[in-house]
Amino acid sequence: MAEAKEKTTPVKLLYDVWFKEDERTPAGAVLDIPMQAAKTLIEQGKAERADPLPGGDE
Repeated sequence: MAEAKEKTTPVKLLYDVWFKEDERTPAGAVLDIPMQAAKTLIEQGKAERADPLPGGDE
């Protein structure tokens, strides 16, 4: 049986973040991260949503 894939969402970092102790991810980076981590960073003001606006495919 296949593992359930954790849902992710794209965010743009507003501050440098250390997801691992010795690995800095610089501000301005856009990456897909797990939903709960994204919610936490957004609530802390350290990231913003980076998903496309509906109908913005043009």
